[in-house]
Amino acid sequence: MDMKKTLTVISLLNLFLVNTINAQFLSEKLKGNIPVTICYASDSTEKISIPPPKRFFLKAGDTKKTEINVSYSLFPNEAKIAFEYAISIWETLIESDVPIKVQANWRSQGSNTLGSAAPFDYVTDFKNIPNKNCYYPLALAEKLSGRPLNSNADPDIVCTFNRDIDWYFKTDQNTPGELYDFVTVVLHEIAHGLGFTGFFEVRNGKGLSESEPYTTDGSVAAYDLMIINSQNQYLADKSIFSVPSTELYDALTSGLLYTKSPSAAYVNNGKNPRLYVPTTWDSGSSIYHLNDGTYPPSSGNSLMTHAISKGESVHDPGPLTMGIMDDIGWNNIVINFEKPYDTEQVEPIEFKMIVNSENELDTTSLYVFYSSESPDNLSDSLPLIYDSNTGYFTAALTPGNNVNQFFYYAYLRDIKGRVYKVPTNAPEEYYTVKIGADTEKPVITHSPVPYFISTEKEIPVKAYVEDNLGVDSVYIEYAINNIPQQSFYLLSDSATLYRAKFPININDLNDGDIITYRIVATDLAQIKNIATSPVDGYYSFEVFDPVSIYFNDFNSSTTDFTLTDFDVSQAPNFFNGALNSPHPYLNSNQYNINFNFSTMLIHPIILKDNTTMSYDEVVLVEPGEDPLYTDPNFWDYVIVEGSKDDGITWLPLINGYDSRENTTWLTNYKLDIVSDGNNEISQAVGTSDWYVNRQFSLLESGNFVAGDTILIRFRLLSDQFAIGWGWCIDNLSIQSPLLTSTTRLSPGNVLIYPNPFNDAVTVSINSKKTIDNVNIEIYNFYGQKIYSNQYYNVFGDVSENINLSGQPAGLYLVNIQENGINVLTKKVVKQ
Repeated sequence: MDMKKTLTVISLLNLFLVNTINAQFLSEKLKGNIPVTICYASDSTEKISIPPPKRFFLKAGDTKKTEINVSYSLFPNEAKIAFEYAISIWETLIESDVPIKVQANWRSQGSNTLGSAAPFDYVTDFKNIPNKNCYYPLALAEKLSGRPLNSNADPDIVCTFNRDIDWYFKTDQNTPGELYDFVTVVLHEIAHGLGFTGFFEVRNGKGLSESEPYTTDGSVAAYDLMIINSQNQYLADKSIFSVPSTELYDALTSGLLYTKSPSAAYVNNGKNPRLYVPTTWDSGSSIYHLNDGTYPPSSGNSLMTHAISKGESVHDPGPLTMGIMDDIGWNNIVINFEKPYDTEQVEPIEFKMIVNSENELDTTSLYVFYSSESPDNLSDSLPLIYDSNTGYFTAALTPGNNVNQFFYYAYLRDIKGRVYKVPTNAPEEYYTVKIGADTEKPVITHSPVPYFISTEKEIPVKAYVEDNLGVDSVYIEYAINNIPQQSFYLLSDSATLYRAKFPININDLNDGDIITYRIVATDLAQIKNIATSPVDGYYSFEVFDPVSIYFNDFNSSTTDFTLTDFDVSQAPNFFNGALNSPHPYLNSNQYNINFNFSTMLIHPIILKDNTTMSYDEVVLVEPGEDPLYTDPNFWDYVIVEGSKDDGITWLPLINGYDSRENTTWLTNYKLDIVSDGNNEISQAVGTSDWYVNRQFSLLESGNFVAGDTILIRFRLLSDQFAIGWGWCIDNLSIQSPLLTSTTRLSPGNVLIYPNPFNDAVTVSINSKKTIDNVNIEIYNFYGQKIYSNQYYNVFGDVSENINLSGQPAGLYLVNIQENGINVLTKKVVKQ
């Protein structure tokens, strides 16, 4: 478990803004396991040097088409220099307005693996998606949609390189015959991260076109759509290859598959490139490489074969790889098709679209196919004609008097034979334009405002509103503390997006104020169809002011925290409510992937001098191997963080910690660990007996000073291959006068083991503060005291092995007192 990466997490403070901007993306975001593609080390030696593409050497103008930023983990400097050189080559070959983020890890990976890589995540249902119901790697989805689709902290690509390989790090292509060229392997792995990979898999003698548990509906990645067999049958066609099936297995292990990439065939004399398809399935390698025998290093297309030889220096992806990358989506046609609105009048219907293509279009093959009778036979056609004055391709259709609707789709092709349709799954999917009286209400899509923090300057609101005839107006009715306010309009920001800000003087709002609202939309029909969101009632959100003092015992429900990941509940083995992470918390079950679970206190805290926070907690998260937080092998941890820029940047209030923080937690976490084949699972379940009180200064990290107004969040990070119970927090006190503590010991500072025991039971006490007097007493089933011992000036670890061999088998009570006050009573059983 020595590889790390982070998983996509949205700052909870910005949850409203992010959700309303990217809801159509994040709702279909894959979570968890991402298939990793591997590049193997060949034992052979191939002394060949293929230089970078000519574009890389162009001096006139800026050849860089995109920006790729790399975060390095444990990389040596010489490897970083070579990595950046490889990145600079890719920056001249692919184009994106969105910077691409790469996480590069330097780890051991076995003797015959050079490297591995994967997209950080896959996305579907985003703007400009070329094929619906298909998953696209993050970097490509961001290029196509023109916007970031994950958080700033998360990468788009994760790749790992084997630190135990004999590498050649120079960029001069004079790679010795006994070394592997690092630049070549980096170029190879980045291609996988950009999308030269997919979801096909083999399990239990059957082929899958899904990647459980990330998708369960047989969905495929963009690369997978082009894979065909020798009979020109698409493996993604479920009418031929059902999921799962032996037919798909036979195809995936047939030894003969191709990628039907028009752009690659265009530069390959019309031949589809052959893929690497061993007759024994090789997960992470099969089909997601070019065939080694067909494309040796001398061919100029060997970069994406499954193994790289010693001395092989290939600094050009080659025309076949670039053709495949183009058809995955890196060279894409973007079609802005303006669907005609329904009409209540018999008048010409105009079809209009703007086409942005990196390839030249075949202007003789641009049509609207339509029918006024049935969507099952869209055979009539209208040519789309280019208008140089407007930049549109247009066609017009005049309906007859008895026609009340048309079914249609648009079709176009480029000179390389790539076909595009709008909608993408036409003719099975099609559009409709209706003629006649309209009774359809507008459709409103809106993510409600969850809360408002009064340190913000404004309250933005947005909604997506669509109507078959057109939208006339969108406005908001609202009230503050049930007092109606003047309604206000939302203004159109695009074809369907409407925005505004609540016209409220923020200084007039007070902590606890409740704002209720609803969105009202009317259309352009003669009878003015009206829709509201919500359909019934109103949305509401609360105003939160900064405070200097905060306390919560979590014994009742609260709106003070964002509870997307955590909840307030009474967990089993506890006697009252607390703030709980998921029990158990999940892991990613995959190298380099982390989950973050967090909850944020919505009240900002105004920091004072000598400010403190305290809470009781139980922490059962995987203990790491490294001693210091932020070390690579610290693994899972919990942490308390603050932000003074409204949740954009989070800094530690204290360093992260795990179950090693307390002997009771650590011992019980490790007490019963099982394996399910992929994960180590701690079966320890938290109990109130393990509560430990934590107190610290909110200023001790040095990240904040008195006078700062900060947000506070609690975060649990989970990396791969281990599952634990999680984190429980109770009696949270921030800058409130600390209650006079009757004891310095918490129940969790005391560990009593083994239980049951044979002859002796051990009582271990851990105290981080000096305690005047600790008394250990043991009573038998009849209430008779059979053991008592006192300890003075207790600090650190104190352990007592108590011999009860002379006592009969049965139930005993161990009682721990501090200065005469009871701390813990525990039942133990003598066998």
